[in-house]
This record gives sequence, C-alpha cells and structure tokens, in this order.
Amino acid sequence: MNGKSLLKDFTIFLLMLGMVTTPAGAAVISVSSSGGGEYSSIQEAINNAQNGDTILVNPGVYQENVKVNKEVSIISNSASEDQVNRTYVLGAVSEDDVFYVNASNVTITGFYISGGPSSEDWYEVGIYLDEVENCSLVNNALTLNDIGIALNASNRNYINNNLVGMGYSGIVLADSEENELSDNWLGINGEGILLNNSVNNTIINNTANANGIGVFLGESTGNVLTSNLISKNDYGIIGQMAEYNTIINNFLYLNELGIYLNESSNNTIYQNELSNFLNAIDEGTNIWNSSSAGNLWSDYTGEDADGNGIGDTPYVINETTGSADYMPVINETSGNNSNNEASVANKKSQDSKNDEKPQYEVYRDTNTYSREYTYKYP
Repeated sequence: MNGKSLLKDFTIFLLMLGMVTTPAGAAVISVSSSGGGEYSSIQEAINNAQNGDTILVNPGVYQENVKVNKEVSIISNSASEDQVNRTYVLGAVSEDDVFYVNASNVTITGFYISGGPSSEDWYEVGIYLDEVENCSLVNNALTLNDIGIALNASNRNYINNNLVGMGYSGIVLADSEENELSDNWLGINGEGILLNNSVNNTIINNTANANGIGVFLGESTGNVLTSNLISKNDYGIIGQMAEYNTIINNFLYLNELGIYLNESSNNTIYQNELSNFLNAIDEGTNIWNSSSAGNLWSDYTGEDADGNGIGDTPYVINETTGSADYMPVINETSGNNSNNEASVANKKSQDSKNDEKPQYEVYRDTNTYSREYTYKYP
C-alpha cells in the first residue's frame, strides 16, 4: 500500500471521527514536504484549493511565507503530544508574516510557527489576521516571532490554546471587536496580550507569565478579562485610556505591579486575587468592588469582626482620588499574612506604593498597531 493510499485511508478515518469536517463538495488536499502528498508546499495547496476545502499538512519542515486568501482549513496532520513528528512552518522572508490571512472562515491548527529576525522599522507576525471574521487559530506554538498573533480590524475570531513566546508581543488586537482569546499561554514577550482601540473582546483562562506586561489595554472599551493567571511579569495589567472594561476573577501573583490604571475610568475590578510587590495604582476613577464583594488583597490589614468574609474597612488604593475597594475579601491568609508568600513579596509599604509610579513610554504607529511599541521599566 503506497503513501497516498495510507494518507487517504487516514483522512477518511478522521472524517468518520469528526476531527476533520468538510462541507458537501469540499475536498481534502494533502501536503507533504517529502513529496508524498498532492503538493509539497502549503502555499501551492492554497493556490489550488477552493473555498471550504481542508488542507491536511503532514509533519515536516516547511520554509515559506503563506498567504491565505481563501476560506480553507489548514490542519497539521500530527498529534500535539508527538515530540518527533511535528509540523514546522518557518518564514522564508524574515520581514514577511509567516501566515498572512485576509479571508474569513479560515482555520489554522496544530503548527509550530517561527519567523526570522526582521528590520527595526517593520516587525513580522507569526499569524496575521487582516480584516477578517470567524477565523479559528487553535493549538499552535509560535516562538521567535516579532509578534506571535495579530488581529487588525478583525471581528468574531477564536484564538484558543496557543503557546506564544519569546517575541516583542504575544497576541495583539488592533481595531478589533468581539474576539475570544482563551486558554492561551504567553511567556517571555514584551507584552503578553495587547489591545489597542479594541472593544467587546473576551480574554478568558489565559496564562501570561514572565512578560514585560501581562495584559495591556490601550484606548479599549467593553472588554472582559476573566479567569486569567497573570504572574511574574513586570506589570500584570495596564490600562491606558481604557474605559468600561471588566476585570473579574483573575489571579495576579508576583508581578512587580499588579494593576496600573492610567487615564482610565469606569472600569470594574472585583473578585480578583492580588499578591504582588505592589498590588495596584489607580490614577483614574474606577470601581473596585461589586455590590457583594471586592478583591482579595495580600496586603490588606483590616479586620472582619462579624466574620462575613468582607473586611470592615476599605482597601485604599488612591487617597487623593478616593479610589478604594469598599468590600475587600477576607480569607484565612488575608487578615494574617505574615507567613504568606504574598507578604514577602509586598516588601514596600502602602505609602510608598502610592508615591511610586511605573515608568514606561509608548510609541505607537497607528498604521502598524504595535510595530512601533516600546516601553521603559523602572
């Protein structure tokens, strides 16, 4: 039985299991870098595909920059846990995006994607969605790209379970709405997740670890951040001219500064756990509790005399603006945290917390979203 026959049988098996679904009349196109498929490059397969087709890419190394201008599914034919038979796509031209997508309804899943070092005035992107809708990026590993994943003027896309690391930016949304970022891991980037002028996006159950900034909300409104683990970054969450965002049920641990809101108002922050060197700075007018609970603060020193789980005195964030959590959450480690890892991290006093401000500078070219984005740390 030859390789093509085996591949055909395997594809039929996947279809029976529902792992690869294609609409009526759509084709499954095989790609193999070793020559065993219908095509030897992903781009060649796309050029010969029709809307609705599935492109099944066999393990191997594909050195190319892929332009996706059709509504296709591009799927790696290798198991994510397979340490040997992986599917790599490496950018052939360092300043071009590895995957550039300007068609809606595209799926890209299961690839290891890396670009090359680019020039100082233009950054390459691992996967760039440009003015598209209803695309899915799932189970990809993107490393050593200037920007891992970028969405520009793109709405209602799904970015799920990707690993993005060792770049200037992990995932960037610019002028984009109603996208969902879930279960992604972002580490060792300048910023893990960056939103610029983007609204009504959902950021849920992601991990941002060891970045410069975990999550940056720039001039963005109506976004929901929930159930994210944000740890060991220089800054956990920064809001810059951000309004009406909801930050709920997140875990911010061991960041230099947990949450910093600058020129930002009407954001709602509650039911989060904060245990950082400095927990929060608020230079705007924001809401730090719901009607029933606020946040769990590692350095809260108040009492809970009635035992209802809510501190009897507010947790003051900014005395000048009156910013405070009026319903700080108490648990067995909160009221008495002399032995808590968090109290070791909170070496700086409340007074010094209010006096110190993070030092960072943002330079942004609106035509290239975050491609001219830098910052300065204290």
